[in-house]
Amino acid sequence: MKKPIVVLGIGELGSVFARSFLKNNYPVYPVTRQTDTNQLASQIDPELILVCTGEADLQAALKRIPLQWRDRVAMMQNELLPRDWERHNFINPTVISVWFEKKKNVDSKVLISSPAYGPKAQILSDSLALIDIPAHVLNSKDELLFELVLKNIYILTTNIAGLAIEPKANVDDLRNQHLPLMRDVLKDVSALQAQLSGQSFDENQLEQAVIKAFEGDLKHGCMGRSALARLDRALNLANEFNLEVPTLRKIKDRL
Repeated sequence: MKKPIVVLGIGELGSVFARSFLKNNYPVYPVTRQTDTNQLASQIDPELILVCTGEADLQAALKRIPLQWRDRVAMMQNELLPRDWERHNFINPTVISVWFEKKKNVDSKVLISSPAYGPKAQILSDSLALIDIPAHVLNSKDELLFELVLKNIYILTTNIAGLAIEPKANVDDLRNQHLPLMRDVLKDVSALQAQLSGQSFDENQLEQAVIKAFEGDLKHGCMGRSALARLDRALNLANEFNLEVPTLRKIKDRL
């Protein structure tokens, strides 16, 4: 029998990953807020621990992980960057940039293949394939950083631009009817991601990659439920680094 997999956070995405692991013959142990993780750690020796909390709960979740599990952690949050796990001294965690969504009572919807990197990346990719969700394994940390930045820019650009255009607009509307706004928001968000990651990226390359992701689901709505919270979080971070981000500030002022 394969070693078990611990899934920390059994929400919509956590349940998708849990099902994929079960299809791959891994026993799955769910961890909720009521679970005593230290007691569980004394009873099982897992293959990996996948943290499936929302991004706002990630830091608290990482603090809960027992010392003996810290070499087997995997993460899948939005707005994720190395600074989020480096502050906890995790060495070489597995990370997947999730490009599928799961809403209540609706099947998973794939935009593009989800890239993963780290010692447990192949398990994630193989398991998701068993439930028809494409994923692939990256070759380097540099590739992973680009993919994380790309996903962050996709989410922040669509969500924040969505606050400034017509309600219920989709990404096809954004690229065809509001391209100057999209580019201005993308420029601000790219500057913030460069500051947070410590690396700069080619804006044209990022824009082309974002457009390619758009084409995975042209009807994908721009403004999600967390759009305003994402804008506020981005502005707070920009203030920490004294970044201008004029378009983000203009959108906030109009709200």
